[in-house]
Amino acid sequence: MKNNGFTLIELMITLAIVGILAAIAFPSFQESIRAAKRSDGIAAVLSLQLAQEKFRGSCPKYASMFGNNNSCNELSIEHGQVSSEGHYQLSLSQVTGNAYVITATPQGTLSADKECNPMTLTVNAVNPNGLKQPESCW
Repeated sequence: MKNNGFTLIELMITLAIVGILAAIAFPSFQESIRAAKRSDGIAAVLSLQLAQEKFRGSCPKYASMFGNNNSCNELSIEHGQVSSEGHYQLSLSQVTGNAYVITATPQGTLSADKECNPMTLTVNAVNPNGLKQPESCW
């Protein structure tokens, strides 16, 4: 008489193989998710850079703070402080008449991202197109 089915050993070996494959694939999957969420921060930084250049086109300086309207008197720019998907908090610093730094700080689960925390874009006379750091994140 021939028994059909799996033995306990065969089942245990199959589960062990599936477990090993999952342990290898899961960190890679998490890194892919992190990289996809970084695109939200990159888009937000580049959007703010574009808004700064537009503001500078009509005012003698770059905007140094966020506001509800583009105001040369208040040096405020109409742009959100949070990225569109909410993964990054934006800030402006070192703002002068011809330079500024945009910083995108990850929020929530992305705050554990050691490689790209924070992402910065520095625009000045030496780097008119912007110095993006860390380079591996862009």
